[in-house]
Amino acid sequence: MDGVIGQWWRLGRAENVSSVTDLDGFLAFDRPGFAKATFSFLLDDAGDGRIRLITETRVQATSPDARRAFLRYWLLIRLGSGLVRRAMLSAVRARALQAPSRP
Repeated sequence: MDGVIGQWWRLGRAENVSSVTDLDGFLAFDRPGFAKATFSFLLDDAGDGRIRLITETRVQATSPDARRAFLRYWLLIRLGSGLVRRAMLSAVRARALQAPSRP
């Protein structure tokens, strides 16, 4: 799992927080006006020797204003974000299918 803190809805003026470098700092960060996002990847046994790759993104705003701003932003980029995620998963699948099988 990885995480990031920022203001992605402030196009061109976004402030990202790079000073938080560990889990405790990430969890403790509560400066109003920001959002914290985590991304995770899970490999799941789908049966018949197949593996399913599952992605999940979670976002938590640090204030009501940030939550409203992020929701407006998400409405604008949601479709593109989904297309990027599908393209990424397709590329992972193609590469996994080309890899030699392990015993």
